[in-house]
Amino acid sequence: MNRPKILAAVTALLAIAVCLSVWLCQRKKPAGNSGISEGQVVYVGTYGSGLYRYIFVPSDGSFTFLGKADVANPSYIALGEENDRDGIYDVYAVSENGVDSGIYSFADDIMLSMTGSNSDIGRDPCFLLFDREGHTLMTAEYGSGSLSVFRVDEDGAVAELLQRLEFKGSGPVKTRQESSHIHQLKFLPAEDGASCRYLLATDLGADRIRVMKVSDHMDGPVLECRYHSPVLTCLPDADILCGEGSGPRHMAVDAGRHRLYCLTELSGELLVFSYSFDGDGNPVFELDSRLLADENRAGGSADIRIHPSGRFLYTSHRLKKDGISVFSVADDGSVIKTGYCRTGKHPRNFAITPDGTAMLVACRDDRTVEVYGIDPDSGALTYSGTKLRFAEDMPSCVVIAE
Repeated sequence: MNRPKILAAVTALLAIAVCLSVWLCQRKKPAGNSGISEGQVVYVGTYGSGLYRYIFVPSDGSFTFLGKADVANPSYIALGEENDRDGIYDVYAVSENGVDSGIYSFADDIMLSMTGSNSDIGRDPCFLLFDREGHTLMTAEYGSGSLSVFRVDEDGAVAELLQRLEFKGSGPVKTRQESSHIHQLKFLPAEDGASCRYLLATDLGADRIRVMKVSDHMDGPVLECRYHSPVLTCLPDADILCGEGSGPRHMAVDAGRHRLYCLTELSGELLVFSYSFDGDGNPVFELDSRLLADENRAGGSADIRIHPSGRFLYTSHRLKKDGISVFSVADDGSVIKTGYCRTGKHPRNFAITPDGTAMLVACRDDRTVEVYGIDPDSGALTYSGTKLRFAEDMPSCVVIAE
C-alpha cells in the first residue's frame, strides 16, 4: 500500500475512533441525566441521503458528528423507548419517496444499524408517531391521504402492517386540496379513569382534524402479535372543522389545561380549542380563538411547539420573511402573540431542548440547523450565531433525546 493510501486509512480510523469515544462517553451518563451540561444527542432527518446523529452542546452551540444512516429522504424521525437490552433508544424514520416510500428502524449504536423496514405504506409519509402503550408505530401519509399502524417487535424493530385507514375529502384551494392529505398525528389523553385513548390526525386537504378512538384489539391478525396492539376506530361526528381553505397541518396538545392548538398551513392561523368529554367518554371540542400567526399570509406555516414550561408557544412560517412566531400562554390556555424572529429559509421543523434554554431550527432551503437562545421570562428568541451546515442534504426534522 502506498503512502497516500496509508494516510487516508489512518485518517479514517482516527475519525471512527473519535466518534466511538464520544458515543461511549454519552452512553456512560447516569440514568435521568438530561445531558444539558455535557451535550445533548440530536438526530436530524433530511430530504437527501441520510439520517444524522450529533452531540449538541447548548453552552457553545457546537455540534459533534456521531454517525449517519443511509436512507433516502428520511424526512421525519421519532425515538422509541429507552430499551432494557442496552439502555439506548430505538430510532425510527419514514422515507418520503413517492411510490418507493417506506418506514425504517435503527439501533442507536455507533453505526446506526438498520434493524427493520417495511415498504407496505401509503404514499409520501411525512410524520411518524411511536405509541409506547400499544408498542406500535403510526404514520401520516400525505400523498395517499392515509395513516398506517405498524407493529414493533420486542427488539424494537418495525414489523408488519396492522391497519391502514384511507380518507376522502377536498377543499377550495385546488392546488393543495384536491384530496385528503394527512399531515400529523397526536394522541389525546382520555378522561381520568377511562381505558381508551384518542388519536387526532390533521387532514390538510379536507380542512378538518380527524378523530379516532384507540383501543386494545383482541381478534383478527393481532392475535398473532406479541403485544395487544391498538386499533383505530373513526369517530366522524367528533371531527374538528377548521374553516374552509385553512389547511390544518400540525398540532400541540396541553392535556393539563384541556387545550388543543392547531397551526393551519394555508391560512397561517393558530386555532385554540378547549375540549371536554361527553357521556360516552368521547371528546368534544370548542373553538376558543383564532389568531393570525403568519402576518405575511404566505400559505407556508409549518410547525408548532409548546415550551417545556408551558408558558410559551411557537409556530414556524415559510415562503415569505421566514421565521418563528412567539406566543405567551396564560394559565387558562389562552394565547397572545408577543413577537416574531426571522430565521433561515424554510423553517420546516424545530425542537426545544428539555431545559427550555435553546431551540434548534431545521432551515431546509439553507441546508442548515440554526441555534436560538430562549429568554426564560419572555420566551423571545435570539439567534446564537451558530449553525450546523449540510453540503447537499436538506434538513427537515430535528429530534432531541431527553
